[in-house]
Amino acid sequence: MELRPRVAAIVPKRNSVLLVKHEEGNMSYWIPPGGAVEAGELIHKAVKREVQEETNVEVSVKRPVYYNDFFGGTKHHMEFFFLCEFEGGEVELGKDPERDSREGILKDVKWVPVEELKDHTILPHELKIRLLKDAPQNFEQRAIYLNNEA
Repeated sequence: MELRPRVAAIVPKRNSVLLVKHEEGNMSYWIPPGGAVEAGELIHKAVKREVQEETNVEVSVKRPVYYNDFFGGTKHHMEFFFLCEFEGGEVELGKDPERDSREGILKDVKWVPVEELKDHTILPHELKIRLLKDAPQNFEQRAIYLNNEA
């Protein structure tokens, strides 16, 4: 089984969180910008690269806030969510360089107000619960494991 590390950025700004809309088949959902860590790449650099590729935004990486893992096909996916600070740039939908442009799954990017998070499908589901709880408290908690199957 292949181990697949992934990073994502939790980027709060003025009572909102930066999210990217994905569409795959008949599924539509929102997630923080992020993606696979490349071979030989440090995870903090991967976070910054993924945010830039998907949103055109520059961030500084502060600290880990969530972690998760799950199995998909022949892969064991490990996710690390980092609290990031917005440094600049205009939010603009980027692309997923791991996919052909014809099969692009990134459909939208925006700052979602915390009070509207409950109205969006956010994956993993446990992340949505944590964002609703932790965003109003400025993510002051220690890193939390999201997998409720543990």
